[in-house]
Amino acid sequence: DVEKFFIKKGLKSIVEMSKGRPYSGNKMLVVETFRPNLNDLYNLYQYVFLNKRTTICEFGSGWSSLIFSLALYDLKNKYFKDVKDLRANNPYELFIVDDVKYFLNISKNRIEKFNSLLNIKNPTKINYTRTDVEMTLFNGRICNAYKKLPLCNPDFIYLDGPNQYKIKKKING
Repeated sequence: DVEKFFIKKGLKSIVEMSKGRPYSGNKMLVVETFRPNLNDLYNLYQYVFLNKRTTICEFGSGWSSLIFSLALYDLKNKYFKDVKDLRANNPYELFIVDDVKYFLNISKNRIEKFNSLLNIKNPTKINYTRTDVEMTLFNGRICNAYKKLPLCNPDFIYLDGPNQYKIKKKING
């Protein structure tokens, strides 16, 4: 059923890519992307669509970025008239924050390619932010903090980053 969903959406190539060689993610130097996980992507799409989310902020970029842009596009086409009266500055916008420019560019190119492939006119507005991540303290506890964040008021936040090997600064060595 999940594969049929993606094929019906015109994303048969994602189904084929999902069957590729699995990627081992615990490496210091990463130059390849994860293969798409259809169950995760399907659940993300359904969560956003069924809960009628209008603005998404995603930390980290990847296959989820494409799915979020498609879900927001479908929601905009279905509910735009209902949402235009809400006090929302960024209805049907996706904000992507990533600490690695290489992966941000892959996501951007992937989304543009699929928008073109699916013949999408007036695609989802996407705001890309590349920023460093630093180790810091919050209430006396070690945490990671993005140096720069986009100005938005999302009703859905997806945390899929940062790259654990690219965090700057140290706390207690």
